[in-house]
Amino acid sequence: MTQSEKKRTLFSGTRNSKKKWVIIGLAVAVITGGGVFGYQTLLTPERAQAAYRIVTVKRGDVSETVLASGTVQASKRSSLSFSDAEDAKDAISTIQVKIGDRVKAGQVLATMDDSVAKIQVNNAQANLLSAQAKLEEAQKRKSAAEISSLQAAVTQAKNELELAKQNIDGQKATNDLAKAKDNLDNAQKTFDSQKVLFEAGAISQTEYDNARNALEQAKRDYNSAVLTAGQANSQSGVKVEQALASYQTAQEALNEALEGPDAATILAAKAAVEQAKAELQKAQKALNAVTLRAPMDGVIVQVNGNVGEIPGNDFIIMDNSDSGELEVLAQISQSDIGKVKEGLPVSFTTSSYPDDTFTGKVKLIYPEAKTDSGVTSYDVLLSVTNKDSKLKIGMTMNVTIELGTHKDVLYLPAAALQTQNGKDGVYLMSAGENSAKAAGNASGQSEARSEAQAKPQGNQAGERTTAREGRMASMPYQFVPIKIGFFAADRVEVVEGLKEGDRVVIPISISTSSSTANQNGVRMGGGMTGGMPGFGVFPGGGGGQMRGR
Repeated sequence: MTQSEKKRTLFSGTRNSKKKWVIIGLAVAVITGGGVFGYQTLLTPERAQAAYRIVTVKRGDVSETVLASGTVQASKRSSLSFSDAEDAKDAISTIQVKIGDRVKAGQVLATMDDSVAKIQVNNAQANLLSAQAKLEEAQKRKSAAEISSLQAAVTQAKNELELAKQNIDGQKATNDLAKAKDNLDNAQKTFDSQKVLFEAGAISQTEYDNARNALEQAKRDYNSAVLTAGQANSQSGVKVEQALASYQTAQEALNEALEGPDAATILAAKAAVEQAKAELQKAQKALNAVTLRAPMDGVIVQVNGNVGEIPGNDFIIMDNSDSGELEVLAQISQSDIGKVKEGLPVSFTTSSYPDDTFTGKVKLIYPEAKTDSGVTSYDVLLSVTNKDSKLKIGMTMNVTIELGTHKDVLYLPAAALQTQNGKDGVYLMSAGENSAKAAGNASGQSEARSEAQAKPQGNQAGERTTAREGRMASMPYQFVPIKIGFFAADRVEVVEGLKEGDRVVIPISISTSSSTANQNGVRMGGGMTGGMPGFGVFPGGGGGQMRGR
């Protein structure tokens, strides 16, 4: 080879090497330019790039829940004092607990002097014994000997009544009165004849005076007989009345003995016994009240007093915050309160124990609403099982109320649910479309991006949207309205509109990932900010919208 041929060969190799590097450089430039164009087109803050994924309609269980938050509180709280010992109230003599102590039901917490209360109990016990003895007497039946004695008493009273009615003393007095009347009449006749004889001078003065004195004595005797007869007759009436009363009393006693205990007497005696018992209970309560005992198992949270002081209200406060059953007071929104029922199961989580889940139930739904900053909610009281006594009063809990579960139903991820023109639906992939058509569309997308790169920056934004909308018209996706059932945090039940195995498109924004939230009843399905990648809008109009229920 000549020298000139060697030079031409060297120069030719040099030119080929340079040509190769030029081609490589151009390729790098194209790739770099495409990357810059793609970044500017799809990842700029003004227009975030969107992606998508395809899911299949499946069968399974769907549980609907209501989410809320609440605060742990004790299910029982008791404020203790010596309020029942007012009649025997004195200074505190002992305090046997301190704050934080765990106590058992019935355990003595504090005491006062009990001397006055004991005296009151003793008096009440004596009154009760007396009342019980009277009741026993009233209820006791008479023996045969007692009934015989009562019969004898009736017979005697009857005889005395008959004697009183005969009025023997009155008869004697009457007879004496008649005799005194006869004597008076005879004395009067004698005096009258003697007076005539005296005046005629036939008898002496002495004989006349004797006749007059005899008449005066007869008058006195008659008057005395009149008084005696009157008294005898009067006394006879009284004796008859007394004898009759005695007879009636004896007869009634006998009748009562024969009939048995008197119902009214027994009732009165029983009432006296019950009253005595009530007084004893009152006194016993006052005695018990000077010893303060725990009404339940729990923890002492406050001690408001010292030995030697007169105790006031809320002397000792305790609750059951150490028990295995506490409460959570949660607030449920107006939109969800109609779904919440007493007895529904509830699960709880808290940041204090991120790996633990606590369980409970809905205990009470308060009927009165609360409004805060224009938001209406209702207080709901929930029970919560305090596993290993981990929960503390005042802890904030994340609450999940389980409304129910539909088993073996069609479902989709909640992110697939979209809304168009107020209707629930999904973007359904049409059946029978092949991958070649999709590949052709993808090629068209690359050509559009290359053309856009060569255009001025100011025209690229509007032309990107126009290109995507034009290409989307031929893509195999369509919005299909569906009827939904239960809506969970991760899935939604499909009642009508789809069948098992259907494929559904879910738009996912790169800048803001689609998510489904359920906070106090506000649900948001999957959305997209910039449309399907390279597709623009779906047929039927509009990209995915945020969905709230």
